[in-house]
Amino acid sequence: MAKTKAKAAPAATPGESPKKRSKVKLILFALVPLIVLGGGGYGAWAYFLAPAPEVHAEAEGHGGIDPQKVAALKAEADAETSATYNFALAQLLRSRCGGLEVVALKAASDAEAAHDGMLVSMSWQAALRRAGTVTEASCDRILAEIDHAEVKAGGGEPAGGHGEKPKSGH
Repeated sequence: MAKTKAKAAPAATPGESPKKRSKVKLILFALVPLIVLGGGGYGAWAYFLAPAPEVHAEAEGHGGIDPQKVAALKAEADAETSATYNFALAQLLRSRCGGLEVVALKAASDAEAAHDGMLVSMSWQAALRRAGTVTEASCDRILAEIDHAEVKAGGGEPAGGHGEKPKSGH
């Protein structure tokens, strides 16, 4: 580990001045922190102190209610109360909770499919979400709901018994 001597800077010639820092670099080093602080200040103002947005003119005519949001809620509610929803639940829960005869629900579901395909799609999605929450303990309740929907769709008298439950233990 030998020490090496540091080389000395070359001597400036008598007519040359020592190297100066660029004025552009100095200005940039001064402005960058100011820009960062300014951006952070604006972000904090926009997040915490900005005034609340005003209600749009078209929503004012409806008492401040956005009709597009209301229409979306209505579509979701229609999907969860449709015949297709109950038919889908009956099909999805057949192996876990036992089967029901849902002939009237099938016919009503086919009629809904011919009329509104989006409703059918949303109904199956809602039924899949609901089927994931059903346990063996809640099978009787869900089967009673499906049976009620079958009667409402024109299937005649309530079945009362919900068919044989599978013996697999699922």
